Formats: sequence, structure tokens, C-alpha cells
Amino acid sequence: MKTPAAGLAAALLLTSCSGGGGKAAGAAGMEFRPIGGDVFAVTIGPDADVPKTEAAFRKQCEGRQACTIYGWTDPATAARSEPLTDPQTAALAVRYTHNAIGQGDMEWDCIRFRAAKAPCLPKA
Repeated sequence: MKTPAAGLAAALLLTSCSGGGGKAAGAAGMEFRPIGGDVFAVTIGPDADVPKTEAAFRKQCEGRQACTIYGWTDPATAARSEPLTDPQTAALAVRYTHNAIGQGDMEWDCIRFRAAKAPCLPKA
């Protein structure tokens, strides 16, 4: 039988982990779900704060050789694995890629997120 203290310790341990096979809670309470290698899926609110979201994505990729984060506003369209399907790609709200030399590229759905200063996601 688990004690409340043991349960709390386990919860704290899980929330401190940012990689691996489990869900990782990032800044602003976002859950970065691993969907392959250093590739993560996350759901953001349709009124997400652009600078805070960008900061959370950068923090998630910090210290990784390469990292990609895909974000959707509708959890039903979010990918569960790679590769992304055409409908998943079309529904993307934001994509962040971070490479081994520390450069990151953020692309937003500029129609839904007019405050985004980053380049826009290409739309078919």
C-alpha cells in the first residue's frame, strides 16, 4: 500500500523529468508528449500567449542536440506518433525546430495567431 508521502514523492519525480518515454510538463503547464526521438506534440490554447509559448518550446528543447515540437489547438488533431498525416499537418498551429548548433526556427499559423512575429507555416 502506498503512503501519501510516497505518492507525492513519485509525482514530484515524474514532473522533474523532461525527456524519455513519459509526458513532460513544461512551462505554462504544457504537456510535451514524445511522439518519436526528440519530437514532441503539445496542445496549446486557441488564445495562447505567443511569447510565453515560444519560451516554453525553447526551454523544452534546451540541452538537446536536435528537437522538434508540433503544436495544435485541438487535441483531437494532435499527432500521437510520426510521421504526421496530411490532416495533422494542415491543423498545425505552431512548429518549432531546434538544431545541433543551437539555432531554432518557430513557425506559426499566422491566420489564427496574428501576434506571432515568426515566419508563417506554409498552408496548402
